[in-house]
Amino acid sequence: MVLDCFRIDDKPILPIKVTDPYNRNSVEIEALIDTGFSGYLLIPPSVYNKINSIELENQRAYATLNGIVKTRVAKAIIKIGKIELLDAFVESPIMGREISLIGRELQKMLRIEFRKGKEVCLEDP
Repeated sequence: MVLDCFRIDDKPILPIKVTDPYNRNSVEIEALIDTGFSGYLLIPPSVYNKINSIELENQRAYATLNGIVKTRVAKAIIKIGKIELLDAFVESPIMGREISLIGRELQKMLRIEFRKGKEVCLEDP
């Protein structure tokens, strides 16, 4: 069953609400669906610092075209349209660009359908 659809232009960008599960601080962002990023939800450090109360000790590292990128990881509640993921994570590069990406780990938690390149629909997982 389709829960929500989003119109897209030239890039598959979705509105997302990220909430800190401990202090309930929330931030709304837009993130690009990126099948090349294997992590969860990559967010800029400026956003991450507002919602990282439950930060994990271990960092993650990714090999990119620009070299190794290390990220900090925190538990978060992620809401995309009507779908709320309570057991999710956000990541933020220790050094890097201000960019938001929906990675494959988060995509596996969703059912995403691209419709004629004009909209992205999320189905009940």
